[in-house]
Amino acid sequence: MLGKKHIFLFLSFFLFSIAEAKELYGPEAGVVPYGMGRAYSAVADDWLALYYNPAGLALAQGLDIQIFDLKLEASRDVVKSISKLKEVSSDSSSTTEKFDKLAGSHLKGKVSNISQITGPNFAVAANYDVHTDVDIQNRAYPETSIRYTKDFSILTGLAGSIGSKKSLRFGATFKYINRIGGEQDINVSEIATIRGSLLDRFSARGAGYGIDTGIQFTFPNTGRAEYTLAWVWHDIGQTSFGKYTSTNRPTSIEDNMVAGASMRFPIGGKVNRRRARRYGQPRSSNHLTFAFDYSHMNIGFDREHFAKRLHLGMNLDLPILSFQVGMNQSALTLGAGFDIGLLRIAAATYGEELGNYAGQRSDRRYLLSISGVLGAGKF
Repeated sequence: MLGKKHIFLFLSFFLFSIAEAKELYGPEAGVVPYGMGRAYSAVADDWLALYYNPAGLALAQGLDIQIFDLKLEASRDVVKSISKLKEVSSDSSSTTEKFDKLAGSHLKGKVSNISQITGPNFAVAANYDVHTDVDIQNRAYPETSIRYTKDFSILTGLAGSIGSKKSLRFGATFKYINRIGGEQDINVSEIATIRGSLLDRFSARGAGYGIDTGIQFTFPNTGRAEYTLAWVWHDIGQTSFGKYTSTNRPTSIEDNMVAGASMRFPIGGKVNRRRARRYGQPRSSNHLTFAFDYSHMNIGFDREHFAKRLHLGMNLDLPILSFQVGMNQSALTLGAGFDIGLLRIAAATYGEELGNYAGQRSDRRYLLSISGVLGAGKF
């Protein structure tokens, strides 16, 4: 029989094993999932299903034409250091001296736009994304981690279902991505020798093809509440760019397995009993949802801390407005949305772990998106 000492040692190894100090990337579309702690694999039943779980496209009704979805994201250090950034960018000091003035900051900025057509069982989208991420440590730290990527993507999603109630859903997303840039760890001593722009080091370019596949299963239930399990495999086998023989290729996108679950409870709405007897209980457009995701299942605990894979969230969806709260890894997330059909606005804040384990070093970020929509899509 295991004693208390043995149990403590086991938990210490399981929860605090040696891990890599880096950010775990997942799907980055939309804002509402971030407000929900990025727990969206079992929830996805709207246009975001193309990115988080293509199986959810089987629940789309009507045609939804998203002309644009412009999203801006910035880390807390960017917001806090705007005046300092202006000062640094305008002075004539060397690149190394500029980095010194921003030492200890984690600067992340992102601008993206998605144009998409979503209908029953399918979606097609074009996505342009510029992502800059600089982790500036002090001079004693030997390396500065920098990510700079520009992606242009074309995505196509297809889905199907089994049964009149579509209890079992399955789908796949096919991606073409043209990428410029990548991730690099640059030694501080190298920065002093750089001539011209630092971004010149991120000139690698190449095209890649990727596949996501997913499943959702909603348990049979006589009521209107929904209990759903989900599984997704993003970027199966890794999405690489350019020719394998090339010595200067953009950074690949690692594959990511996600398992999820959700509980959805309807709010209001009348039920046509005759239709319900024939086709089952209808879905409510207004609901309260609880969700859980466990991401990066394919990565061992020797590489990433257990708690960095956890995502919890809640979404209260009401007419016109929605509110989200959740936990991304160990950090609180909050979000709100405004949707009148032709115009969608969403904002969120979330924390992302950058350390070896959850709670060691969290980076606070803020997001805002504005979308213009046509059509009569129902989700």
